[in-house]
Amino acid sequence: MPTTNLTRRAATSAPAPGHLPPQALDLEAAVLGAALLEAPAQRTLLALLPDEQVFYSTAHQQVYAAIRDLSAEGLGVDMLTVTRQLSKRGVLQRVGGPAFVAGLTARINSAAHLETHCRVLQQYHARRVLIRTGTELSSYGYDDTRDPLTLLADAQAHLTSLHRTLETRPGQTAAAAFAATFDRLAQAVQQRGLTGVPTGLAQLDGLTGGWQPGDLVILAARPAMGKTAALLHFARTAALDHGHHAAVFSLEMPTLQLMQRMVASEVPGYSNSDLRRGNLPGGLDQVAHIQRQAQRLHTHGHRLHLDDTPGLSIQQLRAKCARLHAQHPLGLVLVDYIQLMRGDQKGNREQEVGSISRGLKELAKELNAPVIALSQLSRDVEKRGGEKRPLLSDLRESGSLEQDADCIIFLWRGEYYDITEYDDGSPTRDTVLFDVAKHRNGATDEVIAACNMRRGTFHDLTPAGPARTLPASTFYQPPF
Repeated sequence: MPTTNLTRRAATSAPAPGHLPPQALDLEAAVLGAALLEAPAQRTLLALLPDEQVFYSTAHQQVYAAIRDLSAEGLGVDMLTVTRQLSKRGVLQRVGGPAFVAGLTARINSAAHLETHCRVLQQYHARRVLIRTGTELSSYGYDDTRDPLTLLADAQAHLTSLHRTLETRPGQTAAAAFAATFDRLAQAVQQRGLTGVPTGLAQLDGLTGGWQPGDLVILAARPAMGKTAALLHFARTAALDHGHHAAVFSLEMPTLQLMQRMVASEVPGYSNSDLRRGNLPGGLDQVAHIQRQAQRLHTHGHRLHLDDTPGLSIQQLRAKCARLHAQHPLGLVLVDYIQLMRGDQKGNREQEVGSISRGLKELAKELNAPVIALSQLSRDVEKRGGEKRPLLSDLRESGSLEQDADCIIFLWRGEYYDITEYDDGSPTRDTVLFDVAKHRNGATDEVIAACNMRRGTFHDLTPAGPARTLPASTFYQPPF
């Protein structure tokens, strides 16, 4: 389990006077004794209790660490090897010597109930952490020098990691998962392949099946390609058209500017620039007219949460999403953009972005919802000749983005680079190309959509426009 600053501080907090922290020393000794006697018990112990902090006794923590290290090195685990390992680490006499290690095996006759014992130890550990965290937060609440938002984010991150530890689930056999697999297949057939959150673009839905739960999607492009406009399009589609609760975290643009952009997308005939400058010949009457036309943003806008906190850290993002998810399950999370976020891991910027990308992927899995994050591309794209098409190597500041993402989509507008036609001769004017460069669970391909950058709208091209379809050979041919 990851160790945060709060974790380290809380571990030293004293229990309340007159109270001992929840513990079960007899069960701790029993599970360690079983692991010293039987190899299968070692594997169960390490699978269910992945951290020595689950043990209350410091001596038991040291024995567990010795078992873990020996197992990681592929060495045998028994009383003698564990004793030697403790001696090698210089802690043998501190834990009680060889007699203490041998005494652990006297506490257990068999490993028959080992899994149950491990679960009980998890519960005691969870209670201790909650007590320590609560005590720490209570004491800090009286300290005016501490930032409460940072403290809450730290606490939320720790409790989330604790929840994941307690949520250890056993594996399944193929036979047990067989029925659920075909239930999902039947659902996909009924929904005509749309198994995730709709994108609002039929061709993109056909390629991805919609934004899939638990996926991290990186939407990357150079400036002026329409990244933020696309992000808001996906947010509006999910929340206003399909009833999903969506959260947009904008580190670059304040909430009112986001709203102006969405109003321009909702109301035909007005550009974002018109609304920003108040360029309305009809004056206040025209304002009232636009307000009526954009009423959908008010009627269904409770499903679309906007947050413009600057310099948001990955911990704060996860804490905010956990709070929103508890109120209404989130169907989609959108972040604009990765390079403006702060990571947990200090060091060079590449390591920090790596911690951000891992945190975003963990967030998607925690919520079981797709997370779409915008990313800048390096200037190498502009230095490149020809069409200046992005490559995976252009992802800025971290190879972790490519590694952690389930789907990477580049936005490219040939019109911006004075390229008038695509390879097939169709015009690039008022179009954007979505280049699916990585797709962990599907094919990679290109989708061309119509766009209006002045209003920030995207839609499918008319049948006369360029379209990309799968080869006929990929479709199912029924036997005759």
